[in-house]
Amino acid sequence: MRRRFVRARKPEEKEVRRQAILKAAREMLGEVETSELSLNELARRSGVSKPNIYRYFESREEVLLQVWIEEVREFGEQLRRSLATIEVGDSRAVASAIVAGFGTRPILCELTSICASVLERNLSADAIVNVKQTLATLIMNIAGLLRERLPALDLEDCAWVANVAAVYVAGIWPAVHPPAHVAEVLKRPEFAAMQPDFEKDFTRYLNVLFAGLQKR
Repeated sequence: MRRRFVRARKPEEKEVRRQAILKAAREMLGEVETSELSLNELARRSGVSKPNIYRYFESREEVLLQVWIEEVREFGEQLRRSLATIEVGDSRAVASAIVAGFGTRPILCELTSICASVLERNLSADAIVNVKQTLATLIMNIAGLLRERLPALDLEDCAWVANVAAVYVAGIWPAVHPPAHVAEVLKRPEFAAMQPDFEKDFTRYLNVLFAGLQKR
C-alpha cells in the first residue's frame, strides 16, 4: 500500500524536505552533467513530488544555486582548516590552499562556471537578493581567513581576491573540461599551448595577484 503524502507544515518539517531535495541534487550532480539534472528524477530521489518541489524552490536553477551556496560554505570551512596550518605571511602556501580547495570540489567549480550565465537567469529578484546576501556573508568570512594569514593585505583586498578567484574558476573550468570531441582535438601537438592546467595556471594566477597586492 502506497504511503500517503503528508504536507510539511512546521518550519522544521519544511527544512527537512528542503534538505532532502538539496541532498538528492548534490548526489545527482556527482553522477550526471548539470544540464541533465531533471526535476522528475530529483523528485523521485528526494521523495518530494515535483509539484511540491516548487513549494521550496522557484525553479531547477534555484535548487542548483542553493547547492552552490552550500558548496561555497563548505569550501570556506575546508579553507579554514587548511590555512590554520600555514605560516603567517606565506602567500604561496595560501594560494596553494585555495587551489587545492577548489580542485577537490568539482561540483563547486562546475556550478561556479555557470552561475552568472545560466543559474541566475530563471529567478525572481527576491530569490537573487537572498542568494547574494548569503554569498556576501560567505565571501567576507573567506576574506577574514585570508586576512589572518596575510596581514599585509587589508580586508577589502582579501574580499577582492575571493571574488576574482571565483571569476577565474568560472573561466578556466569549462576550458579544462571541454566536450569529448573538443578534448580529442586538443590532444594534437599543435594545440598543446591551448590546453590549460587547472592547478598550475590557477596557482600562478593567485601568486601574481598576491605579489602585486603586497608590493603596493
